[in-house]
Amino acid sequence: MNLTTFAIKIAYSALVIFLFFFIGPRLKKLIEKGAKHPNEKGAVTFIGSLVNISCKALGIIVAMGQMGVDTSVIVGAFSALGLGISLALKNNMANVAGGLQIILTKPFTVGNYIAIGTNEGVVTKIETMFTTLVTYSGQEIIIPNGMCVSEILVNYSREPYRRIAIAIPVSLEIDVESFQKQLDGIMKADPRILKDPAPHSALTSFASDGKGMIITAYAHTTIEQYWDVLYDLNLNFQKKRLEADIAQPYESVRIRTVPDAQTR
Repeated sequence: MNLTTFAIKIAYSALVIFLFFFIGPRLKKLIEKGAKHPNEKGAVTFIGSLVNISCKALGIIVAMGQMGVDTSVIVGAFSALGLGISLALKNNMANVAGGLQIILTKPFTVGNYIAIGTNEGVVTKIETMFTTLVTYSGQEIIIPNGMCVSEILVNYSREPYRRIAIAIPVSLEIDVESFQKQLDGIMKADPRILKDPAPHSALTSFASDGKGMIITAYAHTTIEQYWDVLYDLNLNFQKKRLEADIAQPYESVRIRTVPDAQTR
């Protein structure tokens, strides 16, 4: 093989690789645009990622074939390499398997509000190895798919409503029933809170040190309004506490005088 022929083959192989690397991401975008329903977006994103990776790998194999390399050897080498990589990166393979499990079983879909461990937010992407959440404060969290299927997962979007529970520590001296009526009145006056099930409050526990007790207020609201209602109730409960002069549990010391022995 002369230098000119070799240069042509290199140029042709480089062109093939460029074309496949150019086509792969565009195929991924084209597939993602094919999602007709929001619930399909996660599956389509996952498939698009696989197509993109496969397209690039195929481009490399075709280019090496044009260079005169036996493609069967290449495929065998890729298989051996894939096996070695899968053993070395078994956690990553677990993430790929987790992604497939998410797509097939659908514990959540794009657009759902979920909590995984200490992380929670709206699902925006389900890709080959990672799931992306956006938190209420606008932060992006990327979670390995293996964790998504192995950790305890809460899907708040499965039901149209979410319960709010606000625990309020108070002193032992307050009029519990009167304070509960005031809390119930605040919740019933908020039009964003459901009337059925009706909001209510209850004396749920006593402080472990015996210096106070916990009154918990319960209410239901829509998923979309949960955080706004939660924050507003916290504010209104605090205002009512100050207005009614409701004290919180506090450290106290009782001093008892003992008569002197000579005065007995």
